[in-house]
Amino acid sequence: MDLPDLITELRRPESYPHSPEDVEIHQTHISVVFLAGDRAYKIKKPVDFGFVDYSTLRRRKHFCRREVDLNRRLAPGVYHGLVPITGDLDSGLVVDGDGAVREWAVQMERLPPEANLESRLRENRGGEAIRSRLRRVAHRLADFYADASTGPEIAEYASPEAVSANMLDNFDDSREQVGTCVSESVFERFETLTRSELRRLRDRIADRSRAGVIRDTHGDLRLEHVYFLGDEETERLSIIDCVEFNDAFRYADPIADIAFLAMDLEAHGYRKLSNEFVATYLEAAQEEQSTELVDLYVAYRAAVRAKVSGLKALEEEVDEADRDEARSKARRHWMVGLGRLESARRRPALVLVGGLPGTGKSTLARGLADAGDFRVVDTDVVRKELAGLKPGESAKADIGDGIYTPEWSERTYETCLQRARDRLFDGDRVIVDASFRGADRRSRFFERAVEWGVPCRLLVCEAAEEVVVDRLQAREGDPSDAGVEVYRSMKQSWEPLDRFERERSARVRTDQPPEVSVESAVGRLQDWGLA
Repeated sequence: MDLPDLITELRRPESYPHSPEDVEIHQTHISVVFLAGDRAYKIKKPVDFGFVDYSTLRRRKHFCRREVDLNRRLAPGVYHGLVPITGDLDSGLVVDGDGAVREWAVQMERLPPEANLESRLRENRGGEAIRSRLRRVAHRLADFYADASTGPEIAEYASPEAVSANMLDNFDDSREQVGTCVSESVFERFETLTRSELRRLRDRIADRSRAGVIRDTHGDLRLEHVYFLGDEETERLSIIDCVEFNDAFRYADPIADIAFLAMDLEAHGYRKLSNEFVATYLEAAQEEQSTELVDLYVAYRAAVRAKVSGLKALEEEVDEADRDEARSKARRHWMVGLGRLESARRRPALVLVGGLPGTGKSTLARGLADAGDFRVVDTDVVRKELAGLKPGESAKADIGDGIYTPEWSERTYETCLQRARDRLFDGDRVIVDASFRGADRRSRFFERAVEWGVPCRLLVCEAAEEVVVDRLQAREGDPSDAGVEVYRSMKQSWEPLDRFERERSARVRTDQPPEVSVESAVGRLQDWGLA
């Protein structure tokens, strides 16, 4: 039976024995999940990508059974078992019915999406509640790996040769994504750096393989697979959806496994939280000496997610909106992976240089561009360009008039976002020079940076008012038309940073020699791993 026909049939509530009110469908590149009432049913797509082969009904049944057995290790009670799908197109398909089997499905408890770590992270934005749960996950995984299966046969899958093959094959499997999901320059840099790290760490990988460290792990440890179910007092931790289709992806160094969750935290914009999670795990597992392996494995996990999303973007049965989302996710993960391996000076990043008029934003931005190899996108220049004016040509107007209306400002900021995106897609480092007075505009840049897979940091320029007034009164031929009146108006309407922004920002005094301000700002970039 063709997959589209199967999906159409299983959309019908009457196909299920418990008669749910409706059926919700979600697809990945290798499976389809049907959410029906309080249950979920997962079928394997009849695909053969080399690294996963579900091409026959017999193989799909085998891997459904493997999925149930393996996932019961970290999610007891969630996986109910294997069920047949019977019937035909004329009489209708039936889940867990009698007669000839047309397909096999894994039956599971339907888990509330708001209970997974991805949703809780959105809700809590990296607060103490998430940190506490991540510490619990780290300790649970340390215990899990200690008891997991091991032995010489499993260790072979994490030899230097096997690790290299997995990582480099991933690039071979992803080359068709170049140009759509990843730029050629980013792809080539990522592959070159991966090869270099594999050579550098070869002996360390070999030592761990010989020492019996390698385990039968989870293999797909993402935020959306980690659930905290029930109320706070009885909350139970369940980790679902491990890799069942390829032992080579599951037999691994535990560092490679926890690197998946570390990568996912970073891909959601939480690098600091990612590092805290890794540190907690390493301490719990008494593995503090293994930190040098983390970046390589985080980059590998990012490349795996990029490949998977890219494959989904190519599938005809996936609708266009989902394909667009898949392409966006692939781009994000390519950038996250590159960022883990690049040197601090070359790591793609978005730096916002903000502050009131006359506080020296543009001077600082230019200084940082020279010191840190950044490309600058200046809102004042872009605004004039959109109006058909030269940068130094005056467009002075009353506050909120001329080319300074809310509509003009919105167009200017959106153009700056687009230019930053294009630069970052090619692997560049970008500074956006703007006031960033409003929380909504700051938030938009931070959110887009997460979508693009690059770190975003804000430097707020500050100077004494008398210094600012002198600078503004002495301006001639500057791209900015702001004067003292605009400065004082914007000072009154400046919107304070929230907790998320404060954790990703620094204040820079600019009423001092420019080279001193640049040196101070470079120091903050160094603290963030961006210089």
